[in-house]
Amino acid sequence: MFEIINFKIFLFSALLFFIGYALAPTVYYKEINWLVKYPMWIVNWLDSFAKKNWKPVFLFGFLFALNTLSLMIDLLSAIVPVLPFIFAIWTGLNIGIVTYHTLEGHYYFTALFNPVAFFELPAAFITFAMAFQYNLSNLGITSISKVTWQDISFQRYLFLFLVIVLPILLMAGIIETYLIHISRDMGDGTDKDA
Repeated sequence: MFEIINFKIFLFSALLFFIGYALAPTVYYKEINWLVKYPMWIVNWLDSFAKKNWKPVFLFGFLFALNTLSLMIDLLSAIVPVLPFIFAIWTGLNIGIVTYHTLEGHYYFTALFNPVAFFELPAAFITFAMAFQYNLSNLGITSISKVTWQDISFQRYLFLFLVIVLPILLMAGIIETYLIHISRDMGDGTDKDA
């Protein structure tokens, strides 16, 4: 199953993501409005949801659905020539802007070393690798790998998304929900002692 995903293309998807992530502080600092507008809208939207005291099961459902929808759009970008490559950089940029804003610039690159990112980032890179492969095959570029993915249908990539990416996102959602729940409990304990 994993042999369908070309490792070089997987690494290339990670590289494009990190290019976007590395550009994010500059874009945020220089306030390039057309690039900052969407991730800041996401920040405000997530802040409004964070103020709600959701039960863990609803919080998990929301996080899982948001991540799944986001990566599904990334996979569907494979249908449009060159779009997955732009989306990979744009995803890194958006996550970077949200991270930079949230952490106020502190620990920006080390923020990627957290239990949730260890699941979410590989899920994104796998999704982009599949989108790249399908996109390249539609453009007639299939000589990059010994694997001949030109014969792999988009339905096969959708199946791989369901059996590989969704379980990874499931684990990420469980961990993220747990960490949010723990941090809220710690915050509530602090408020009670004050």
